[in-house]
Amino acid sequence: MEPPEVSEMERMPEKLFNLEDADKCILLDRFGKPVSLGDARSGHTCIIVFLRHFLDYITKEYVEDFSKIFPRYLKERNVKILLISCAPSRFIQPFSDETNCPHEMLCDSKRIIHNTLGLHNTLQPSLNGANSPHIKSNAFTGFFTNVWRAVKSTVEQGDPFQQGGQVIIDPDGKILFFHRESHPHDHTPINELLKVIGMERIDFKTKYKIHNV
Repeated sequence: MEPPEVSEMERMPEKLFNLEDADKCILLDRFGKPVSLGDARSGHTCIIVFLRHFLDYITKEYVEDFSKIFPRYLKERNVKILLISCAPSRFIQPFSDETNCPHEMLCDSKRIIHNTLGLHNTLQPSLNGANSPHIKSNAFTGFFTNVWRAVKSTVEQGDPFQQGGQVIIDPDGKILFFHRESHPHDHTPINELLKVIGMERIDFKTKYKIHNV
């Protein structure tokens, strides 16, 4: 799906959300066990990534790059990456295995937390993310990848119209970064998220070596 054309770009600042309300939202882990956002992010600087549905090739390729961030680097800096999807929780384990993702993944198929944060559930006019460094497939191959993944699944793995977003919250509850995606290509580059909290950048072009900022 190609991003819609518009005349100007917008990313930051974003209209913020009520963190107290968001922290109360109940999510499900891979075992179907409920956990609140507040408990999931407690005690860490948390990079929270709201994903689109699990059958989307863009989501898959974005998460595959997050998988290159080794947990030991995060632990040393008291940082946590939390991935949240609108898919049913029973699909977390297969998707984690497919993307080799070592980070915690939660789901809210009712999209209560998505609505609390005001994440878009339709395409919005924007040029952001048209050249994402995390998208390896072109639109043609990506389309057929989506079709093939849908055929194999036989069931939906999340609302296909729900857009994602990225949030960074420190241990004291201060929102350091917030971006609502306007369309599937509009995710924040991972290095931009890491830069906000002073972490090492990842060079995706040289076998994903980690460098100091």
